[in-house]
Amino acid sequence: MYYRFARPASDRAPTSEPTPPIKVVEPTVSTDWSQPVQTVLDQPPSSLPFQMAIGGFAFAVCFIGWAWFSQINEVSRAQGKLIPKGEVFKVDPIDTGKVSRVLVQEGQAVQKGQVLLELDRELAATEVERLEKELSAAQTELNQTQLLIGQAQLQAGARSTMARSQTQAQAIELLKAQRGSASTETLVAQLRTEIAEHQKRLERLQPLVSQGALPQEQVFQAEQAIRERERAITESQGTLERSRTEAERLVELVKQQQADEQNVQLEAQQQIEQLKLRASQLQAKIAQTQTLIEAAKVKLNERYVYAPVDGNISALKVRNPGEVVQLGQTIAEIAPENRPIVVSAVLPTQQAGLVKVGMPVQLKFDAFPYQDFGVISGKVKQISLDSKPDEQLGQVYRMEIELDRSTITKGNQTIALKSGQTATAEIVTRSRRMIDVFLDPIRQLQKGGINL
Repeated sequence: MYYRFARPASDRAPTSEPTPPIKVVEPTVSTDWSQPVQTVLDQPPSSLPFQMAIGGFAFAVCFIGWAWFSQINEVSRAQGKLIPKGEVFKVDPIDTGKVSRVLVQEGQAVQKGQVLLELDRELAATEVERLEKELSAAQTELNQTQLLIGQAQLQAGARSTMARSQTQAQAIELLKAQRGSASTETLVAQLRTEIAEHQKRLERLQPLVSQGALPQEQVFQAEQAIRERERAITESQGTLERSRTEAERLVELVKQQQADEQNVQLEAQQQIEQLKLRASQLQAKIAQTQTLIEAAKVKLNERYVYAPVDGNISALKVRNPGEVVQLGQTIAEIAPENRPIVVSAVLPTQQAGLVKVGMPVQLKFDAFPYQDFGVISGKVKQISLDSKPDEQLGQVYRMEIELDRSTITKGNQTIALKSGQTATAEIVTRSRRMIDVFLDPIRQLQKGGINL
């Protein structure tokens, strides 16, 4: 398109001729357009830009209204797991040893006295077997000793009876010999008396015989009587001597028999006492061995670790055979039955600034995806006063979260939560408007400026 303009009158040279009227030349428009372009140019203006402007304005109004009225929750995240509320029972072995079998799993319900795991029993069982063999041998020897004591007592009684019988027989013989000696002595005394009488008679007869008053025969008879009695005395004295010798021999024999009897009794008593002493030693050994067996059986039973109460295994620290456990080491934790469950969580110090007791909590359990099962509400029940070190998270606060319910649902399915299940706790520390979230960067720039 081209434009042509008239020159002003002041720019023209003066003349004497009258000035003709100024004629304005209209610009001429080229009409050399293609048909499609010409068609577009001939159409009226479109309303799309206007509509887009109206739509953008409406969107801006709605967005600002949403950002002004809607709110977003700021949360602090903590990791934890379900535990029974209150104290749990810690189970530790009574002895050191290598684990032979693990008979329970974490989360399993157990009863009081149920075996949780078994330690290596080989040495303890071998010791019990050895002591039982030793006890059996000692009992056998004791029975034999008691039998020997009975036999020795019987033999001692028989020998004592025999020696007593022999002593009594010798005593009877001695008594007979003593009585014979006494009789002989009496006889000798009588004979001596008779001799004395015959001698007196002879002395009276001899004068008469000498005078011829009596015959010589009477003197001869008197002398003969004296000689017979003297001979009888001589024989009696020999018999008396023999009786006395026999009596002395019998006395010595009786003494010897009595000494032998005492020796027999003493030997039998010594033998019996020795056997009784051995029996007492064996009884003491048996009692000691029985005590050792009881202790060894207790030690053998200590190779089993039992549940102290009814409940559920909330934590199992030993899982595989072959692990070595130490005295006092906690190998399991048992949560008693019929206690509500809570979440014991650890909160990093970076997340703990605004967390307070009573704040609402949303719990997402690892075993139940929250996209399908949703979340469970709760509230902060307790927070530790001081932080403690954690190997993975550094300094953390320990907290307890109380659940609004102990089940989780999906449709018509209701599942009870179990002790030991892990969860992520999102603690709602405050609510903010969306517009404040968007404006925070601008406000921070205004406060701190821009560092180029």
